[in-house]
Amino acid sequence: MAIALRSPLKISFTALLLWGFGLVVLPLMLGLSVTAYLFDQVAAQARTSVAVAVQLTRNSRQLAQGIDDLQRASGQCLVLQDAALCAGVRQAHAEFTRDAEQLQHMPLPAEQQRTLLALRAQEDALYTGVMSAGKVKDGARVFNALNPEFDAMRAATTRLIAHSNRLVDEQEARLQQVSNRVWSVLVWLALASASLSVCLALLFSWLLSQPLRQLKRAIRRLGDGQLDQAPTVVGPRDLVDLGVQLDWLRRRLADLEAQKIQLLRHVSHELKTPLASMKEGVDLLADGVPGPLNPEQQSIARIMRGNVRDLHHRIDSLIHYDSALHAPEPLQITTVKLRLLLAGLIRRNHLTLRARGVHVECGCSALQVRGDRAKLESLFENLLVNAIRFSPQGGRIGFDATQVAGGVEICISDQGPGVAPEDRAQLFQPFFQGRNQPTSALRGTGLGLALARQYAHMHGGTLDLAPHTGPGAVFRVFLPDPSLDNA
Repeated sequence: MAIALRSPLKISFTALLLWGFGLVVLPLMLGLSVTAYLFDQVAAQARTSVAVAVQLTRNSRQLAQGIDDLQRASGQCLVLQDAALCAGVRQAHAEFTRDAEQLQHMPLPAEQQRTLLALRAQEDALYTGVMSAGKVKDGARVFNALNPEFDAMRAATTRLIAHSNRLVDEQEARLQQVSNRVWSVLVWLALASASLSVCLALLFSWLLSQPLRQLKRAIRRLGDGQLDQAPTVVGPRDLVDLGVQLDWLRRRLADLEAQKIQLLRHVSHELKTPLASMKEGVDLLADGVPGPLNPEQQSIARIMRGNVRDLHHRIDSLIHYDSALHAPEPLQITTVKLRLLLAGLIRRNHLTLRARGVHVECGCSALQVRGDRAKLESLFENLLVNAIRFSPQGGRIGFDATQVAGGVEICISDQGPGVAPEDRAQLFQPFFQGRNQPTSALRGTGLGLALARQYAHMHGGTLDLAPHTGPGAVFRVFLPDPSLDNA
């Protein structure tokens, strides 16, 4: 199969990670920049507003103070008739004029501008009248006559001060409104920046994790022995290169698997030919064709016949596992009675059971299942041979079948050393040999349990190691039967 590797991203995993980090941070940096700009604008507007308010208030109060100074200097000039004191009038007039001009350049509404112009006109007329009456004899009377004009000017100044206070309040309210709008903009900006950053983070997380998930799936397929499908890796360049290396490993494993299968076939074929001749010779000896055998010779012949049968079973396991895994034959479904099937298996292994003194108890009542008889025989014979091999001398093997929802459950128990906890995960792997091997028997091929599970799966059932207390091991087989769903 052609390799299915594509690389739309012409950058490495590290570069993509850095780009992703930069793009995720970019909205936050833009948000911070806009925030800083808005706060700077608000601060500048606040400084301008405060400066205008302070200047307006100061000038308004200085005008009021200037009127008081002008009135005081005018009284001294007119009452005391002193030229030096009349210079104070000129100074007060100059200060009033300066403050009025400064106030006139402030952002006053038209009404206040008219009030200020009228106030300046009144002050000019008053100043002119005071200076022209500076040498009259009855200065006190002139001064008293001017008091209403001073009062009118003071009232106009009070209005200007009140307006200044209102302007300060308006500036404060305007700043509060601007501040509220800025905070509203900042909240929405923060939400938009955070949302965009999260979306970008999720996008780049998906872009970065997708090729890793693809590599993980490819590695899991390799671990499950699925070597016919090339890995599909789309993403950064270095991860695609890793996918290329993984595909090389897949093809290498496929080649090794093909070589292993070919070796198994050759070895099985080469062994079965001399084994068939050996079996014929042993059968002839056991049947007494060359001549009658004494009891000791008959015992030896039975042992040889059992060993030949054991070797034949192991070779069949190799052949059957290869065909079941790579070229399984279609199931020939029939109705199989469990008691009769197990009784036949026990008779077939009678010599081995007798030699080891192992007793088999079969509690299968009259249950029956739908399945391929030959494959079910192979399934349960592998479990029986495994139980015999691990059973101690004079031990007991139990077959117990019960009807459950949707099918039948069969448990095969023995009194052997059991399965080590560290072997449970690999117990059904092909060619696996557990730690608790019997010392009095040859090591098996490690295919019996793998072949039994394969046949159980072909029937839509399961085979696993059942939890139990006590010595030995209990294997549980579940075979489905749709006719028992409503039982």
